[in-house]
Amino acid sequence: MSYILDALKKAERDRLREDPKQLDDFASSNWDPYQQVPTSKLPMALVLFCTLAAIMAFLIYSGMLSFEASGYQANQQMAQTSMTQSPAPQKLPPQNVQPVKPSVPRAKEIPNLIITGHMYIDEGSASNRLFADGRTLRHGDKIDADWTLEMIGMDSYQIASGQRRETLSYR
Repeated sequence: MSYILDALKKAERDRLREDPKQLDDFASSNWDPYQQVPTSKLPMALVLFCTLAAIMAFLIYSGMLSFEASGYQANQQMAQTSMTQSPAPQKLPPQNVQPVKPSVPRAKEIPNLIITGHMYIDEGSASNRLFADGRTLRHGDKIDADWTLEMIGMDSYQIASGQRRETLSYR
């Protein structure tokens, strides 16, 4: 009976390995499809919270110091100016006033990525990767301050910035 159960388990493992959706599904030699992976995000959340709190404290502290110093210097300069001279109102000649043109937002430049490779497992797989500029990018990773990697496909990848989407070929 034990041999039959072992054979059934082995057949189930082999069947599930034929259609991997995750890189970890076929990378492990002792993979068990029935094994539950514990996923506790509490330690990661605590580390993230402490890091954010430390960054915020640093920004507030450094911002207050620079604000106080610049405000103090400005007050000192105003006090010295008012003591030494009192400016008389001057009449300036009229100048040609040109209407202010509304500024048109500059189009965001598409980042120039140097693609060194990609790994495509299946559409929408979390294991799809794009190797560019010495980094490994996944779906949703920021490429730069404006652009985000939206999709990794077999022949192309898609990036987005706000409402703008661009599909770029690997070649």
